Amino acid sequence: MHWQEGLLLLLIAAAGSTTIPDESLNVTRVMEYVTCSPDKFECPNKEKCIPLSWCCDGTVDCDDGSDEAPDICPGKGTAKRKKTEKSCKQNEFQCRDGKCIPHRWQCDGDGDCDDKSDEDSQYCDDLECEADEFTCHIKGNLSNCIPLNWVCDGDADCKDKSDEVSCNATCTSEQFTCALGKCISKRWRCDGDSDCDEGDLSDEIGCPNKTCSVNEVTCPDGKCISHNQICDGKEDCVNGTDEHNCPTNECREGEYMCAGNMQCLRQEWLCDGDMDCPGKDDENEENCPHHCPEDYFMCGDQSCILEQFKCNAFNECIDGSDELNCQKHCNETYEFNCGDKCIPMSQVCNGNIDCENGADEPTDGSCGRNECEELNGGCTHYCEDTRAGHYCKCKPGYMLVNSTQCEDINECLQPGHCSQVCINLKGSFKCECVGGYARNPHHPQQCKAMEGHASLLFAHFTDIRKISLDHPEITAIVNETRGSTALDFVFKTGMIFWTDALDKCIYKAPIDEGSKKQVVISEEVTTVDGLTVDWLYNHIYWTNTDRDTIEVADFNGDMRKTLYQDHMEEPRAIAVYPSEGWMFWTDWGQNAMIERGGMDGRFREPIITEEIRWPNALTLDLVLRKIYWSDSKFHSIYSCDFDGSHRRVVLHSSEYLPHPFSITVFEDTMYWTDWSKEAILRANKFTGQDVETIAHSHATPMTVHVYHSYRQPNGTNHCTPLNGLCTHLCLPAPQKSPSDSKITCACPDGLVLMSDGLTCESKDEIRSTLAPAIVDFTPKKDLPSENESGNVAVAAILAAIGVLCVASAMAYMIYRYFRKRSVHSMNFDNPVYKKTTTEDGFHLAGQQRTNCPRNSGQPRYQHQQYGVASPEDGLCEPMVNTLKF
Repeated sequence: MHWQEGLLLLLIAAAGSTTIPDESLNVTRVMEYVTCSPDKFECPNKEKCIPLSWCCDGTVDCDDGSDEAPDICPGKGTAKRKKTEKSCKQNEFQCRDGKCIPHRWQCDGDGDCDDKSDEDSQYCDDLECEADEFTCHIKGNLSNCIPLNWVCDGDADCKDKSDEVSCNATCTSEQFTCALGKCISKRWRCDGDSDCDEGDLSDEIGCPNKTCSVNEVTCPDGKCISHNQICDGKEDCVNGTDEHNCPTNECREGEYMCAGNMQCLRQEWLCDGDMDCPGKDDENEENCPHHCPEDYFMCGDQSCILEQFKCNAFNECIDGSDELNCQKHCNETYEFNCGDKCIPMSQVCNGNIDCENGADEPTDGSCGRNECEELNGGCTHYCEDTRAGHYCKCKPGYMLVNSTQCEDINECLQPGHCSQVCINLKGSFKCECVGGYARNPHHPQQCKAMEGHASLLFAHFTDIRKISLDHPEITAIVNETRGSTALDFVFKTGMIFWTDALDKCIYKAPIDEGSKKQVVISEEVTTVDGLTVDWLYNHIYWTNTDRDTIEVADFNGDMRKTLYQDHMEEPRAIAVYPSEGWMFWTDWGQNAMIERGGMDGRFREPIITEEIRWPNALTLDLVLRKIYWSDSKFHSIYSCDFDGSHRRVVLHSSEYLPHPFSITVFEDTMYWTDWSKEAILRANKFTGQDVETIAHSHATPMTVHVYHSYRQPNGTNHCTPLNGLCTHLCLPAPQKSPSDSKITCACPDGLVLMSDGLTCESKDEIRSTLAPAIVDFTPKKDLPSENESGNVAVAAILAAIGVLCVASAMAYMIYRYFRKRSVHSMNFDNPVYKKTTTEDGFHLAGQQRTNCPRNSGQPRYQHQQYGVASPEDGLCEPMVNTLKF
């Protein structure tokens, strides 16, 4: 029996015992009062809890050595028995010193054995890579076997960089080669907008004089801009003439109008330390006396930052005043801490008082005495003597507690210490990856996708573009959109969906044939800033800021239903997790918050309600089960668990986050668009470090998404087959417990769900339904009865008539049911409250409304009942995806 099994049996026996004598083994007696978690071992006197894996590992972790006692380590004999006699499991590798590690850790480039025997060249030099792997020219361990997909991806994964040799990439005949090598669409050449890298203007050099089209206006410098860009609140001409003589906008009561009459702010945002107006007039001398709100700190330049960012070792204030007069942290090796300052160690015990409190010249005789010579100074690991005292140090992987004791550091508690899976070990840790990912050879703590090449899809308002993340290339997906805003995709079919703020429509198109766009939703779309796709159940969900609703429809725009419509003010960003039936959305109204609710319209609940003001962007990290969102008011990016717990600030920066609009994550990186920066940026999703601009000079960058199969992992569609027996909508239900139903039947607006929970009926049909007639088949008492045979004949006739009536009634009901299923077109009224107040000046749709272009081949509505596959289901087979969460 393995020692761990013996230990568990001992714990169970001890916990259930009440008559064990005091003379019995102390560790067993203590188990009667276990307070540690089931995966921990409690040392006597409840001094501490240690992982079960530390028991019987040959190292004493409890002060009394009870974790290595022979009685709890079956087969060990005495505590002094050699470690090499311990046997490992079948799936483990045994180090030379007897330590057991998983076989998968052998020859992975990390020395997991204390003696490094798991990386011995005797085992590792002859390793051969798998057929689907590339072999680096330098052999020796598994880190030199990389997925073929990583070859020529622009990132050298082999130590000798052999995976990036002979990777000459050239632009296609339909692309223009920038001076620095980037490939862009030829149609962007000489369009007045520099699309090459920052500082590279080669696509706008040598251009002929351009004549503006009838749909464009000529700026004084000759640049052509669209009519839609006039008076849109952004200066597109060099001298800003496109924003001159614009009509006056009206703000609501309790709002402040920015200079230029183009944007409205809430009154409480005036003079709060953040410059929210384009002209920064909300914080100028005329409007604001110089003071900061409560819980804010005023910098030397009179700007304000949150008090919590003071003394955080990072200069939030431009002048660095937030890091002045902070508590000093001295280097104990060569500095002495006076309490209010640090002095060189050479000034201690020199006869001169250099600290104001005289601590550098102690009078207790500690000068010149070596405390480490007596019981190691009370230190668990190392003792370091100084001129006036001593201090304790710990081995790597341990932290100092109570100035003398060393305890293991649980590196796994630090976000980002491992990309995905973190295993805490004594004095160290180990990182692993979930299925579909592999460890980065250069950074073993990071995980990289083994399949596909990730790219960015982003709405550019006037078009939709794709940016490659592994080589310098940017291409147009959909050209000449009037106001593309929100965006999402279905990876398995290659279909993209987007909203147009000016057309007031939701469109779709194949990603490789963007010109073949189709109208999905055209009625009562108004202002849709948020759109998301359910890639498992084939539905789209969107937020409607004007109607204050969240709605759902199928991929053709049929079966449209309003899921949430009460107690909403300004719903914006939205994301879904169909495998568990949850959706998440932001609301930047007066009471800003982040909410979650079932994708079937049930179990709505707020999860973030404090310290949130302007939550524009939101996305999900499905690997780590995290929500990421940005707040344009606080200039920050945050993360939390799906239930709102473990909230933390990832990045706070007025420089990099002046006005973020959309965010997405992939691997260890987060990407976001920013209106003020007019760019797409990225940074580490755990630390917020390594901020970098990857696409600049993109006026009004809107929604951005990482386009990769892992962003939409495979799952089970519980509505198939037969649409879950639902006559209309079959929606994923939120999973609050394993026993919860996986799906819910729902009805489009205008229909009512019947008591069977499956069937939808219109109110008119319910009222017109007639109860079946009741026929009295009781024989009359005055019926003449001549003999028994006559009675039998009469009874047989009456029975036949009864059976015929019942059969006729059933036939009628079946006919009525199938007649209902054959209906292909049906108009529904949607009695949702419409706002009549003036649109907020910040809304995207500040232009005059236009009619949505119609698709001549598609009727206005097709509210057909499900029972056949979606037209898009057969476009292509799903990509192979081994990713599992």
